[in-house]
Amino acid sequence: MDYIGKKCPVCQKYFHADDDVVVCPECGTPHHRECYESLGHCYNEKLHEQGYDYQEDMDQTDEKDGMKICPSCGHANDNNHFFCGQCGAPLSPAQNAQQQQSPPQGAGFGMPFGQQQGQQGGNTAFNMPFMDPLAGVDSNEDFGDGITAGETAKYVKQNTPYFIRVFHNITTMNKSKFNFAAALFTGGYLLYRKMYKIGAVFAFLQLALLIVESYFTIAYNSLYTEFLNVYSQSMQFGSFMSDITQYMQTLDSTQLLVLYLPTLVELVRIAMMIVFGICFNRMYFKHCKKQIQKIKASAKEDENPETILQTKGGVNTALAISLMVTYLIILYLPTFITGLM
Repeated sequence: MDYIGKKCPVCQKYFHADDDVVVCPECGTPHHRECYESLGHCYNEKLHEQGYDYQEDMDQTDEKDGMKICPSCGHANDNNHFFCGQCGAPLSPAQNAQQQQSPPQGAGFGMPFGQQQGQQGGNTAFNMPFMDPLAGVDSNEDFGDGITAGETAKYVKQNTPYFIRVFHNITTMNKSKFNFAAALFTGGYLLYRKMYKIGAVFAFLQLALLIVESYFTIAYNSLYTEFLNVYSQSMQFGSFMSDITQYMQTLDSTQLLVLYLPTLVELVRIAMMIVFGICFNRMYFKHCKKQIQKIKASAKEDENPETILQTKGGVNTALAISLMVTYLIILYLPTFITGLM
């Protein structure tokens, strides 16, 4: 049985394709191996006498018109929710029954903030964890080209609530949001999100601009220092316009170009940041759908496309960190070298 998308009942973390999963031989409940070994028995051991079966529990979850009905308050929830949006109670009958059992020895086992059973009080929505990775979007919603929201979430992995909600708005209202992370890191953020081709182009362009700026800062250090001295003195004596104009007239065209170069480079960089902040979410949406289509089309008969989505998607943190280190080295290299001069 494929347990991807299900939660380990001990640690409440989702099972992934590369997890070591063990299954209770009596009721079929899956656990992470280390969770099972640390607990020493099946999480649903107390339900075995009642004839509990994990598969039947999954199949018999209360559903009505694509909704899950809360067993505690009767509130109708989206089918992809794990906890009730009104009272916070678990929507799985097994979780509900387990919660009602007396907790094992040790204060606060399974309860937030170290509370004992019966000490919750107040609104249980504040005492129960609630997490919706699809941000209220139906997992079966069509994002176009035969791609669903659930498939997209499996490929995105990190920060799915933000991206799934943005993709939903793009699909239904043709409206996106400004992505500040993409604006700040531009090419590096593209590589982080595994958009390797376009990311490599813009990361190279970004580094090239920085290298050019650093080279001229080092090669023409005396010119920049002289200009800063004139600027400082003109501001001090209140004769900024006349002193700067007079100083500029003493420079040739090459020196003027060198003097204006950092400002031009900075304007290009700011323009890139604004464009990427505005356009990234749409670019990433198209990238996700294209990659998911390729994965589904190339999956073999004995392969589960959802498993491949889990392993192929996500982010590349190591590459992003390496690029950031390189960026910082080039950024501060002129300061270090000019300090030695």
